[in-house]
Order: sequence, then C-alpha cells, then structure tokens
Amino acid sequence: MPKALVGYIDVCDRERVAGWVVDLEAADHPVRLRILMDGRLVDDIDADTFRADLTGLPREGKCAFECVWPEPLPHEGCLIEILDSLLDRPVNGSPFYIEPLPSVLSGSVDKADRLHIAGWVRDELNTERTVWLTALIDGIPTTRFPANHFRRDLREAGLGSGRYGFECVFSAPLDPLKDHDIQLFHGQERFGDPLHIPRSQVLDDSFKRHFSVLMQSLTTDQARSDALSFLTSTADALRTESGADIVSLKERGLKQRAIRRQETARPVAPCALFVDDRVPDPTFDAGSVALLSHIRAAQALGYDCSFIASRQPPSEQDQARLAALGITCLMPPVFTGPEEALKHLGTGLDVVYLHRLNNAESYAALTRAFAPTATLIWSIADLASLRLHRQANVERRPELDRAATHIEVRENMCAWISDHVLTHSPVEAELLERVVPTADVNVVPWAVPVRPRPRQKTQKPIIAFVAHFGHAPNTDAAKWLILDIFPRLKKRVPDLVCRLIGSAMPHAVHMLAEEGVEIIGHVPNLETALADVSLCVAPLRYGAGIKGKVLEAWSAGLPIVMTPIAAEGLVDRDDPIWRKAVADTAEDFVQKTVALLKPTAARAQVTAARKLLRERFSDAAIQNQLKDIFPPVMEDMMPLPEDTSAPVLN
Repeated sequence: MPKALVGYIDVCDRERVAGWVVDLEAADHPVRLRILMDGRLVDDIDADTFRADLTGLPREGKCAFECVWPEPLPHEGCLIEILDSLLDRPVNGSPFYIEPLPSVLSGSVDKADRLHIAGWVRDELNTERTVWLTALIDGIPTTRFPANHFRRDLREAGLGSGRYGFECVFSAPLDPLKDHDIQLFHGQERFGDPLHIPRSQVLDDSFKRHFSVLMQSLTTDQARSDALSFLTSTADALRTESGADIVSLKERGLKQRAIRRQETARPVAPCALFVDDRVPDPTFDAGSVALLSHIRAAQALGYDCSFIASRQPPSEQDQARLAALGITCLMPPVFTGPEEALKHLGTGLDVVYLHRLNNAESYAALTRAFAPTATLIWSIADLASLRLHRQANVERRPELDRAATHIEVRENMCAWISDHVLTHSPVEAELLERVVPTADVNVVPWAVPVRPRPRQKTQKPIIAFVAHFGHAPNTDAAKWLILDIFPRLKKRVPDLVCRLIGSAMPHAVHMLAEEGVEIIGHVPNLETALADVSLCVAPLRYGAGIKGKVLEAWSAGLPIVMTPIAAEGLVDRDDPIWRKAVADTAEDFVQKTVALLKPTAARAQVTAARKLLRERFSDAAIQNQLKDIFPPVMEDMMPLPEDTSAPVLN
C-alpha cells in the first residue's frame, strides 16, 4: 500500500490555495497535483516552487505549490480538494471547505416534473448577483445551474431586471416507475421545500416519453420482436379487460355461481352488440333510423346495447351522441373493428345484430366462432339483389342482372346461417321464405312518431322529394321527377315549386336546378324544412324495402304521391284511399299530384296514414315484435316511452 504524502495546505481562501507536498517514495521528483472544486478539475500543477523554510526537506525546498483561482469561487461556498495525479492521495488538509458569503434568498419553485424543475430565486442582499443552485435527486447531486433567465412577470412585479428565473432540464427523464425526491441547494443551504414526485399510476406523458425512449433504444431484430410480442400481448389483455367490463363478465360469473348454490343472484342485464358500416345518424339515411329504433326497443327489453362501426371509424362526437342515448360506442384504439369486439366480448354477448349484407357476410362466421351462444340476427335494410334486378329492368342493363344474381346467392347464405332475419318489407320476407325455407324471416319495421305539423301559409304550392341521394334509386327518381314529371306539372300548376331535400347530394342532382326547382340539400331538422310544403312525392322507379321518405311525410302530416315501388310493403293499392296516391306513369303521377294538392283529398290520406303509423310503426309495436326474437330477459322489462324527438331524417 503506498505511503501517504508528506505536506500541508498552508492557505486556502477565496484568492488562492498554497502549501507544500513531498512523496518520500519518489523524493527526486516533484508531486503532480490536481486541484478540484466541488469535484470539478480547476488546475493541474507541480509542487516544485522553492521556499526557504523548506530547505531541510527533500529536493532542497523545491516542493511548494500555489494556485491563484482563475475565476471567483462560488458565492455559496465550495469544497476544495488537492490530490496527487498518480494515485489520488490527498494532501494533508484536503478537502477544505470555503465558507459561503452572506445571502438572503427569496423565490419559489414553480414547476417540477420528471423532465425539469423551474422557478426563480434572487439574493436580497445583492440583487445584481446571479444565484447558483444545485439539484439533488434522490440525495444525489446532479447539476449546478444559474438563476439568470429573464422573466417578464418578475420584472413587471417590480423585481429589478427580472433575470432571476431558472430551469434545470434533467440529463435524462426520471424513471416513472419510481418515487423521486428533488431538493435544491445554494451551497449547504437548502432552497425551498423538498419536492416529491410519486411514481406514475397512469399512462401519463412522462411515462409515454420514458417508454418511447426505451423503444427507440432497441437496435436488434430480436429485441424488437420481443418488444412487439410484449406489446401485443399487453394490448390483447387490455382489450379483454375492457370487453369483460362491457359485458359484465365478472357479475355473470357471480350470478352463475349463486344459481348453482341456489342463492339469490343479482340480476345482470344481457348484452347486445350492433354492427353497421358507420355510426347511425338519423339525418343520414333511413337505415340509421331503423337501427336506432331497434336499439331503443332492445334497451326497453332490458338489454345493454353496444355498437361498433365496420367501415367508418366513429368520432368523439359520435361516441358522445350514442352515450347520450345509453349506447356504448366501441371504437379505436381499444376495439379496432367488429372482429376485435367479437373476440373480446364474445362469450358475454347474448345477441349479435348485423345490419346490412356486407356485415352479415363478414361477421356471421366470426360470431359463431367467438360468440357461439349468442343469438345471431341479420337485419337486411333492403334486398340489394331485388333492387338491382329492378334497376336492370328499368335501365335495360343485363350486366346488373348478373350482378344481382351473385348478390342473391350471398343474401341466401346469410339468411341460412342467421338465427333470425329481419326485413322491413313483407314483399322481401315472402321472397326470402320461398328461396330459403329454413330461414326464420321476420317483418320488423321501425318506429315512426306521429308529430303535430306546424302550419305555415305560402303564396305558391310546394312539393318536396326527401331522400338520401347517395342511394342510386333516389338519384334516378330525382332526375325522372325534374326532367319528365315536373314539366308536365307546370302546365297544370304554373306557380308550382319543387324542392329536393336530402343528404349526400351528387353534382348530377345539383345540375337539375332551374326556375321553380329548389335544391336544398342536407337539413338538420326535417320538420322545419317541410313546414311550408303542401305535398311530398316519391317517384322511385326501382328499389327495395319500405321507404323512409314515405313514412316521414306521414309523420309530418303531409300527403304523398308515390310509385308502386315506393308504396311497396306499406299500403294496399286496392284501398280507395291509397289508389289515389299510387301512380305508375309520369302522366298518372301528374294527375294524382294535382288532385292531392286539394285540402280535402290530402286530409283523407293523412288521416289514414297516421292511423297506420299508430298501429304498425309505434315504439310499442316494434318492441312487441322484437320481444319474440331477442332472448327473453328474466327481470321485469321497462316500458319504452314514445319517441317525441324532432324529425331529422333526410
């Protein structure tokens, strides 16, 4: 073990440090010294200066040293160390502490997190001096920094130049999985109270940054593969937990155990999952109105209802809108689509309701795989094959007939695999029952409220065609109406105005605008748009299903003239009332429109139509029809109140 140095520090103050030192094991050579201030190297010097009082020592007195400080020592004091460069042996008297100069600190710590600490401080005894602070994190000194940042708020508060701010950014973010204690010191004097930063209990920004840095540090394929495997399994576990909460899986288990033990079991509401292309919006199309009506009926039957979109991801506004209706909207990132929802909710689902053909094709088999005990319901919306066959006949396009035949096969397969098939039209139900005799086909329309109609006098008679113009039959109907029927009507009623109202209106429909034709487009409230309308029309040449535009006209208290396609599944053409409302040709359409512009004829149709709505299209009627399709709920059902909301379907 090397012997200690012989020597002493004679002077150590704010001007200089001086003394002498000898290494008796190497007396012929001067000792090389390192001078450190608070652990930071200040200078390297040799102890080879002559001092007369040291002539009796080796090297004939040439063993003294002196270092004048190259910069003023810290106001808050510091620790001086003098070590030999070879073995880090201290000189006798080292380390030596330089006492701080007098100071009175004022200030505050304004912010502290895992990235940085910030605030302000100044010395009231010397306001021009820059105060230096040292941050201790978990008891370990990290860095020394000045409080000399300009802050406008300090200057405006009357604190001199305002250059008293500080911000210390840590060299690396603090570990979010651990608790941390941060202290600030001015020399040996602590500034402010100790700060405690608890470990993250949630996935906050600091945790995300920490995790991002960790992921970026992965440089090998194996490391990335391991990370992806971990992340995938963790995400899958989170989705499973979310799914279990939605379908009350824990409560279901407790209920089953109580039943086995013949104990009283707490009721658990059954769960139904509804799937459609996009979040149902009653201002968009009749299909959305039908879906929302069926969800309301399911809720009235005692079901907890969830919805997921298969094509267009929902927005936060969509989620909030469904939540206001008591519907859980499943959306990314937890559930990226129906497959994820079925996988993680499957065993807790009692009903899976697939709306439209594409969703039945895509998810019927997955429903059987992931939710084998769930009742599978396919709601048709309308038979696309029937619509295309009719379009092919009207437009004389044989290629559409071939496409319709292919779609018909797909529809029949979906009807065959489903437990129940819902259609709104008895015509479609009869067709499906004939082609797929084993299918359980049910005619279930949607609820249409009967609303009082606000009367608004107009100078001119107005007819209106209300539709979702993203649907080919409606665009065709608009062209037929404006290009063929309306010119004939103008000859009979010269001041007549025709109004086109609806969503997804293409450029071809906008081009139909002319004198007497108003292109309105989408409206947020249909009731207001129809307030001054005398009569509605539905000049559909082809299509399938029942027509929301007809039902909404009756709901608003308006008569309607329609083609047989538009009237299909709604009225009996042999009835005298409806014989006056259904027209086959353009000329017949004109005659019946002119006739129904007369108040007496219009009143008779509206009276009959509203009676029909109350009997077949009430909330109670829809609930009673679905009660035989949805598995029964053991607890008492809450009656569903009638819908009194404003009409918004376009």
